[in-house]
Amino acid sequence: MGKSLVIILAGGSGERLLLLSEHRAKPAVPFCGPYRIIDFALSNCVNSGLHEIFILSQYRPHSLARHIGSGRAWNLDRDDGGIVILQPYVGTESRWYSGNADAVFQNLHFIEKRSAENVLILGGDHVYTMDYRRMLEFHMHKKADLTIGVKRVRREDTHKFGTCAVAGDGRIVAFAEKTPKPCSDLASMGIYVFRSGLLSASLEADHRNPDSSHDFGTDVIPDLIGKAGVFAYEFEGYWEDVGTINTYFDASMKMLGPSPPVDVDDPSWRIKTNYADVPPARLTASSTVSDALIGEGAVVEGTVEHSIIGPEVTVARGAVVRDSIILPGCTIGRGTKVNLAIVDKHCNVGDGAKIGYGVDFTPNENHPAVMKNGITLVGRGVEVPPSAVIGRNCLVASRKPEDMLHVPSGKSVL
Repeated sequence: MGKSLVIILAGGSGERLLLLSEHRAKPAVPFCGPYRIIDFALSNCVNSGLHEIFILSQYRPHSLARHIGSGRAWNLDRDDGGIVILQPYVGTESRWYSGNADAVFQNLHFIEKRSAENVLILGGDHVYTMDYRRMLEFHMHKKADLTIGVKRVRREDTHKFGTCAVAGDGRIVAFAEKTPKPCSDLASMGIYVFRSGLLSASLEADHRNPDSSHDFGTDVIPDLIGKAGVFAYEFEGYWEDVGTINTYFDASMKMLGPSPPVDVDDPSWRIKTNYADVPPARLTASSTVSDALIGEGAVVEGTVEHSIIGPEVTVARGAVVRDSIILPGCTIGRGTKVNLAIVDKHCNVGDGAKIGYGVDFTPNENHPAVMKNGITLVGRGVEVPPSAVIGRNCLVASRKPEDMLHVPSGKSVL
């Protein structure tokens, strides 16, 4: 494969995840119990034998930096390669990143010092397992300048992605980013393998273009079509961009059941994470659990159905959690009912409270386009008072208990 360097783009604000990304970078959002979203890209790298990784961060990088630490959890605390987190800094030649291509451009000097033959660029906010060695081998076999990972999606979803038209030999002949008139149903996964020389040259040219938005999909890649050898590598496995509340919730629910699309228990392709050692989960005699994932250190005395219970969560006697995601460190009080909800870390839900209550599915007043499927979101560290009643499609992030005693469906308490 030649020497390959990995860049993981982790600087986006993730605004469509609403409260979940209010205090953390999107790749640092917890997923499926103990994991963070970025764990999937990192684990794919390590499992693919790639150990030289740069992470480019910008928006609220602290939780991401704490999670990654020295990289020990992924065996990346090493002298030969390892992991480096790069953040923008104010100086004579640096500024805040103005796009994902600009983020890489501002760090070209770090990349070029590694003398890699190829540079693999990944998003840090996708859930999937992929052996990058196969894509790199395809790239080398085609003698490509740039290879783009693509996946077929439903026609009605093509407007959400960059799409490409491909010739018989796999060469990309047209590329359009998030257009109402897509090239095809082949969607870009945001996974690129660049020949290192082309990466430097194309980013230099993009930097000099005053009309560029400095985005790979919008500017850099379309400019290379017809000028360089750009090929499509079609991926047939499961891949999900968990960039909205609905896609995050749906991807999480797919992890339940006997055949999840990503098998986190697969010993041959371990998804690794950095989580403190805690005791095993404990299910008491009063508990009833079905079709659920229960994190380490959790204590379940109540009922959990078709839900994900994060590490160190307590579900008290008489509580019922159904079709929901409870992130680490929460307490769900006695007699509480949680239905079709996401409860962020370190929340305390008082006894007898109801979250996701009723049959009124009025869309959220602040985000009606994305919060209309009934999911209620409780922000990090919220203290929900006892006997509170919170409806559907609600956003709750108040620090005043009296604001949460009765929240009708579709309302936001922020």
